[in-house]
Amino acid sequence: MSDMVEAGSAEIEQIESEICALAGQIAAASAQYLILVGEFDSRRGWAAWELRSCAHWLSWRAGVDLHTAREQVRVAKAMRELPLITSAYLSGTISYSKVRAMTRVATAENEASLLQKALDAPAAHIERLCRGLKKATRPTRRNGVDLDPCVGRWRWDENDGSLVFSARFRPEDGKRFLAALTRAEYERTRTGDEADADRAAPAPPNPVPAMIAMAEMVCAALDSPVVSPAAEVLVHIGGMEEAGHDHAHFDDGPGLDDETLAQVLCSAVMRTVGHGRLGKTVRWSSTAKSPSRTQMRQLIIRDRCCAVPGCGRTRFMHAHHVTYRSRGGETTLDNLVLLCGEHHRALHDGYFFIEARGDQCFSFRHPSGTEIIHAPAVSGEADEIRRQYGGIAPDAIVPNWGGEGLDLSYATDVLITNWQQAA
Repeated sequence: MSDMVEAGSAEIEQIESEICALAGQIAAASAQYLILVGEFDSRRGWAAWELRSCAHWLSWRAGVDLHTAREQVRVAKAMRELPLITSAYLSGTISYSKVRAMTRVATAENEASLLQKALDAPAAHIERLCRGLKKATRPTRRNGVDLDPCVGRWRWDENDGSLVFSARFRPEDGKRFLAALTRAEYERTRTGDEADADRAAPAPPNPVPAMIAMAEMVCAALDSPVVSPAAEVLVHIGGMEEAGHDHAHFDDGPGLDDETLAQVLCSAVMRTVGHGRLGKTVRWSSTAKSPSRTQMRQLIIRDRCCAVPGCGRTRFMHAHHVTYRSRGGETTLDNLVLLCGEHHRALHDGYFFIEARGDQCFSFRHPSGTEIIHAPAVSGEADEIRRQYGGIAPDAIVPNWGGEGLDLSYATDVLITNWQQAA
């Protein structure tokens, strides 16, 4: 019986050692991963596809949640200025959790002391310590930095779900805010035959209805449409008899080649004016057919956002004809796809192209012919990490911690005092 217990105990110790060894190897691999992310971001490698940020590229190509991707990019940028922490991370002696916490407060001047704490304490303590340091070093009058008096707070009341809002304004901003309340209250209560507002009137004693009116006015003024409205464009078409070939130009504008003329159709409602000899107008077309409102609703329901893999934009959409109308393309859902303005321009600039496969299915391809897929597969081998980072000691990531608790107030005071004396 004792032999079985000893065997079971030995097996548990082996599993424990294996977990710690893998944790150190994963930390070293993730350090290399973040170094590459930082380099990729600094070179703006993600910008070729008109994506919003490196985080959006990671979400698309690496299968990372967008919030996690943003945090990884933040850490990767910070690591470029913190060589000591980066070196320890590469050696597998500190985890991503510790690095993530330290990069919120670490500088080139204080990273050595923070790193020593990270080597001597568990991740939970480092997270609390860095959160406390962040709070303690915020600009306040107490530490010699004047706070901006423009502060505000809002929260949802847990009892009835109402929004509770409080704010403090500079005098000049406060007068402007009260004047805006006066104007909003006038617009909220005005009738059709009233004259102009009395701008010298006092603000309403109950400002909430006026504030709601202000919010509605701002939303109405700045609301960005889902579909980008198209402009009507006049294109003059010359006669083939005189020039020997058909030619086109904008109204009071430059000439257009066939490719440019085809591109205009994608983002504008075009009306053509035909000319005969001596510039005589011989035909005036109706506006070129664009997607109907029903088709636009169907496109929005089908695509939801820009259809380019990894984009996700939902405002200022264009309905793109995969086969141009000038080349016989039909205005049907089998030939229409939603694109944001950035990707629409990138498409016509030749950064990628789209193929219609029928049944409202489309493929996106790089100029080289490589297909761009919506969710690239992510693969890897645990054994490869073992081979590449096998030189890391099994207990490298285990901190030198004796089980003592963290006195947050004392630790932050000591660190901040040491940093101030060193400066």
